[in-house]
Amino acid sequence: MGDWFYYVSLMKFEELANRASMVPDIHKNKELSRWIQREVSNRSEDIVSYLIEQEQRFFNAIIFGIYGGKPQWQELDIDNSVKGMSELEREYLGRTFGILTLAGNEEIFAIDGQHRTKAIKEAIKKQKSLGDEEVTVIFIAHKKTMEGEIRTRRLFSTLNRYAVPVTISEIIALDEEDNCAIVTRKLIEESLLFKDKILFSKTRSLNPKNEDKFTNIVLLYDIISILLTDKKVLNIKVTGHTFDKYTKRRETEENIAKDIKKAEDILTTVFKSIPSIDHFFFVNNKINRESKNTSLLFRPIGQIILFSVLKVAQEHSKFDQALEYFSFDNFNLDNPIWETVFLDTDLGTLKTDKSLQKYAIQLILQHLKIEIKLTLKEKVVFTNFNIDPKTI
Repeated sequence: MGDWFYYVSLMKFEELANRASMVPDIHKNKELSRWIQREVSNRSEDIVSYLIEQEQRFFNAIIFGIYGGKPQWQELDIDNSVKGMSELEREYLGRTFGILTLAGNEEIFAIDGQHRTKAIKEAIKKQKSLGDEEVTVIFIAHKKTMEGEIRTRRLFSTLNRYAVPVTISEIIALDEEDNCAIVTRKLIEESLLFKDKILFSKTRSLNPKNEDKFTNIVLLYDIISILLTDKKVLNIKVTGHTFDKYTKRRETEENIAKDIKKAEDILTTVFKSIPSIDHFFFVNNKINRESKNTSLLFRPIGQIILFSVLKVAQEHSKFDQALEYFSFDNFNLDNPIWETVFLDTDLGTLKTDKSLQKYAIQLILQHLKIEIKLTLKEKVVFTNFNIDPKTI
């Protein structure tokens, strides 16, 4: 492809662990101009767990640079007696398939797949039986010269530049290891509560003109993460499934079913306790988001505020008090307090700054008499607004 010659083959994990080197092991000089790989991050630890714990493990091809030694390529002769094959097909297969023989003194290093290479090395130390498993590898020739290093660096940067990262919406739609994604999908697919009420979107935004969806799939994923995991809320410690593990390693079907029911029960309780949301879900599936008297709980910023407050309140045995606060249904721009915080008076639009979201959560928590620590910057925000938590 282009001016690269490459060879696609297989390597057993054990052979890969013994033969393939990490770039820092090869190039002791770490000068930027000679550095052709990213440093291996802690991500390799997650891949080790994946190799050991996931029976349905699979890797895409690892690309290795190879230099030194005397690699030999032997094409295979295709028998002329093979029926139904043209001369052109025989010629193509003859130059495509063959045997690549390495002398054993070559230097092999990962150009794309350094984390996987590191993980394989570590995994077979913990579980030797993995040594017989095979992974597809692509060998390319690397010359240990200035030109060769520039060429290999260029390939490395190209591979990473054009690799499109997986979006959060794709994770939610496809991931079978992320339990938050699984629960989110199940609720959308199977729960009557959310039937036709979730917008399929790639972002967390929600068009103010939308009238018939409560939220979008990405925001629902965020809500599920808040409800079920220990992911910190504004740096406040909370309990739940360990977020890092829960979003990377699939639970048993029994536990997933329990979590789906738990999430659905909490959401049903919350929705039925807040009159405007109760009316939307169980009476008339229509909402005017552009009206000032419409609850901010129908906007992304309000939904995160609601469930963040409920999560922290639950940790302080004040879930019912927090839900009662929102049940008054005055969390809207007709309320002078929230108009001051969230309304851009010049444009007449909703301000969605993260700092304002944080302030609202902290203000409501203080109203509930839940002690929270404020940073100096957060104290300045409180001073600037000068709103007494008791008055909200």
